[in-house]
Amino acid sequence: MQELIKRNTPEIADRFALEIEDRREGKSFYEIEACGDKIVLRGDCKISLAMAYYRYLKDCCGVNFAHCGNDRIGNITEAPLPAGKTVRIIEQDKRAYMNYCTFSYSARWWDWERWEREIDYMAMRGINMPLSIVGYEAVLFYTLRDLGYTDDGALNFISGPAYLPWQLMGNLDSYFSLTDKAYVDKRLELGKKIIDRELELGMTPIQQGCSGQVPSTILRVLPRTNAYNVPSWCGFPVTYQIDPLDKNFRKFGMALLEKQRQLFGAHHYYACDPFHENKPPIKGDKYLQNVGKAISEMYTAFDSQAVWVMQAWSLREPIVKAVDKDKLLILDIDGSKCEKTDGFWGYNFISGTLNNFGDRNTLHGSIDALAENKFMEEREKYPNIVGTGLFMEGIFQNPLYFDLASDMLTRSDKPELDSWLKDYARRRYGSDEACLFEAVKDMHKTCYSKACTGRETASIICARPAYEQRHTAPNDVFELRYDNEKLLDALENLLKSEHADTDGYRFDVCDLTRQVLSNYAKDLYKRSISAFDSKNISLFEKSVNTFVRLLEDVDRLLMTRPELTLGEHVRQANAYACSDKDRQNFELNELYMLTLWGPARSSQLYDYAWKEWGGMIKTFYLPRWYSFFEQMAVNFKKRKCTFTTTKRRYNDREDFDGTSFYKSVEKFENKWLSTYKPEQPSEEDTLEVARELFDFYAPMIRGVQA
Repeated sequence: MQELIKRNTPEIADRFALEIEDRREGKSFYEIEACGDKIVLRGDCKISLAMAYYRYLKDCCGVNFAHCGNDRIGNITEAPLPAGKTVRIIEQDKRAYMNYCTFSYSARWWDWERWEREIDYMAMRGINMPLSIVGYEAVLFYTLRDLGYTDDGALNFISGPAYLPWQLMGNLDSYFSLTDKAYVDKRLELGKKIIDRELELGMTPIQQGCSGQVPSTILRVLPRTNAYNVPSWCGFPVTYQIDPLDKNFRKFGMALLEKQRQLFGAHHYYACDPFHENKPPIKGDKYLQNVGKAISEMYTAFDSQAVWVMQAWSLREPIVKAVDKDKLLILDIDGSKCEKTDGFWGYNFISGTLNNFGDRNTLHGSIDALAENKFMEEREKYPNIVGTGLFMEGIFQNPLYFDLASDMLTRSDKPELDSWLKDYARRRYGSDEACLFEAVKDMHKTCYSKACTGRETASIICARPAYEQRHTAPNDVFELRYDNEKLLDALENLLKSEHADTDGYRFDVCDLTRQVLSNYAKDLYKRSISAFDSKNISLFEKSVNTFVRLLEDVDRLLMTRPELTLGEHVRQANAYACSDKDRQNFELNELYMLTLWGPARSSQLYDYAWKEWGGMIKTFYLPRWYSFFEQMAVNFKKRKCTFTTTKRRYNDREDFDGTSFYKSVEKFENKWLSTYKPEQPSEEDTLEVARELFDFYAPMIRGVQA
């Protein structure tokens, strides 16, 4: 724990005295108080001490440690003594972190330096059960080698960095397959460092379990095995699974678990989700009961202390009830399944927060819902609730929402939001100016209001153009659920500040400007459609020209923040590779995931992980809109616009290549995937560009200028 303090605040590291005591009435706790010239951090374990440390930094040093801006604590040189004693009793015994998808959408190119910072972040937020799957490529690779596969045969089964999480959930395999054993060994080394550090800080890693997914060639090495085709998931090729009731299921599963123990140790919690987002091969509860029993018995045979960790996302009651209650932990990923299952039939569960799909960078989420403290409410009904969790698919958006969600992991009260927001603004922006408090209150009234509970707000900028636009991606809401002029007020209040000087301030000015303009782009799109319908050619041209300019302006703004540019992420992908062949593969991993997602040529998930990023708007999204508006102009004299109407729809969106127009869009997209070249970030100043865009667009948004 002392090393964590030295890593983050070396100048004041010697000011802290650390004390570990027994739990208070069986519960974790932390305390902070002054004793002489020392700041005493007291708790029942290292995680509690880390929480005490961060609480001190927040309360006494005004620190905001975040993923978006303020991503380092900074140079703290003074350590004022706390005025009184702070005590927090932690009611939530288990605090879990990360969705499988997070390892793709956010962490796909993280090196040890970035992971070290994230693990420190976890500890300071009280997280003690992180999902730990980095390096599982090595478990798969070396298990298959032991079974007789060649290096190439084993590598071919393992999906690339952006897609491996869905392989671990059983949805796909061999997608952008690995090409270099050196990469497998690199991930093995990184995974060991991650788990070693998590254990050092007292965390309990959740490791990968086994539900039976195997290569299609498994019968060559395990003959007379009952392996079946798993139906296609979202249009991907079928995968293969050993029936959990077959004797070779345990043989293969135990081989994986033993290899994982040899490489990373065995830490008692094993995650797997049979038939995740898919159908079982045999109908009936009896089969599912036997599957649950077979998997649980395999875990127990391998590790007598084993606990099966299961997502509630694709939960099946017969599987659950086949497992002993002390052998199962259910993750209620989005907090929605508890009531529907009467508290998961008495099985231990964690109440989770999701809020994001695909790491889409749209401002969204009800902080009122967070402040209600769902854990404490559910505990009144269900004594089997054992903790809380953050399971966002991505973590690089919504810093305000994420800060409160992280805080609520270990709180037992209901925070008064105006007070919390005032403190947040002071820490986030490094100033207590009234305009900054007004800005975050305006955010609360708009993008973080009760109306923004549930699904995210769609982006018209990133949407595949259509005459009847309903979604940008699955699981989103196209209509804006708040007044964009009010969000513009938030931006104006931010820009009034004379003393805010943090990176978090600069990030938020950029992010709010992006969101306000993205919202206004929807109005411009609707005007262009209305102008087409009414055959008002002057309004059509004006709306389209303003729409195009707005996209160019948003791209220009985002290019001033490297982390909000496509080029920066492609460079990270290239740097992560161990060979030229991998370099090309990883770049395609990055570009496909952000655009077509997959499978190529017949995607149902296109634009699932859309990003309003610099370089991506200008080179990918804007050319699609050019084509759309050009086609509308060609069809202007027609009574109806039908060139984007397809016979089939998936996720309430148009078929990927269902019209000649979409075939031409697909042709452009594929050419872009093979020819894109990263650009360098702009040297323009973020605040200057944001002010310029505010001055230009604010009158239009407020209706002062038509």
